Formats: sequence, C-alpha cells, structure tokens
Amino acid sequence: MGRKSISHIRKPEILHHTYKVVEDEGFMGMTIGKVATRMGVNSGLLIHYFKSKEGLIMEMVDYLFKISMKSYHAELENHTAPKDRFQCLMRILFTTSGKGPQRDAVFWSCYAMGFRNADIRDRIQAMQKKFIAFGIREITAWEKAGLVRVPDKEKAAATILALSEGFGILRNSLSHLDSLEEIARTMRQSALDALGAGPASEPEAIRSAKTASGE
Repeated sequence: MGRKSISHIRKPEILHHTYKVVEDEGFMGMTIGKVATRMGVNSGLLIHYFKSKEGLIMEMVDYLFKISMKSYHAELENHTAPKDRFQCLMRILFTTSGKGPQRDAVFWSCYAMGFRNADIRDRIQAMQKKFIAFGIREITAWEKAGLVRVPDKEKAAATILALSEGFGILRNSLSHLDSLEEIARTMRQSALDALGAGPASEPEAIRSAKTASGE
C-alpha cells in the first residue's frame, strides 16, 4: 500500500490515531513518528499540521472534549423532554455498569500532564468551562420544567462535574469494590441536592436509571 499524501490527511484522522497510540503507550511514549507509522504516512506530513509533540497534545485536549460530548449527545439524542434528559444524565454520570460515556486512561493521562505544563493546564481549564456551560444549559431547561431549584447554576454545574469526575476515577480504579453501587447512589444524591431536587426526587431518578441501564 502506498503512503498517503497530505491532501488525504485531515486533523480528525490524525487525532484519532494519536488517541490510539496514547491508549497503547501513554503520552510519554507517544511521538509524532509513531502516529505517522500507525497511519502509514511520512512524519513530515503530520508536522505540517502540528509543529511539535506538545502542539499535538494541545489539540488532543480539544479532541477529548469533542468525543466526550459526542458520547453524551448520543445518550441524550432520544431524550427531548427535560425530565427524560435529567434522569438520563443522572444515570450515566453515576453508572457502575461501564456503559455510556466513560472517562478513560487517555483522558486521565491528559489531566495529569496539566500539573506539569501550564499551557496544557490552561487548555484543560477551558475544556472544563465548556462542560460547565453544557451543564448550565441543561439545568436551565430542568428548572423551567419545574424539576430543580438552582439559584447558582454555575456552582451547581461545577459541583456535579466534580462529583462525576471523582466517581469516574473511583469506578475506573476500584471497580471491584462491593460498595461501589452504594457510593454511586450517595454521589447521585449529592448531585440532586446541588440541584435543589431534594431526597424526594431520588427514588424516581434511581428507579428510572436502573430500569434504563438494566441494573
């Protein structure tokens, strides 16, 4: 098979293959040369788009946001009513099933690099702000439907983001815990509390979540 020319290469394709290399070898082991080899192209073609490994990593942060949001929208696309979207998000954010949108090793590895690289940290912070903006839009719709009472929507969205990210780390690292489902219920209730939904909303939300996920 002949090598591809630059006219046949697009950034999303490069980022997809970069993701796969990082999945196998981590960010430390990832190089532009390895990505090029995986794609069957000359590394010089990739340098046309990304001047350095760091530049490629910076783009990866935005790519991770896009594929994460794509997975959320895939879960929500059949849920148009605010109540349905509310129950769906409460289910997938704190599911123990391993199904639905998941943060994986590539995502967490990217986070870890932000502790050592200020530019990557800034890009990650921008990504988190986009997640919070998504949460604010959903919360606004839920409040209009009378499902929640949220004086400070930004604070509530940030709280739910922190809870779901924390639960994601726990689920991926300690999935064997017998108490994981109980922890999921506790964190889900904390999210409901942040939304002003209160304990009365928990049984319905959890029953709907379990029915939908088969738990």
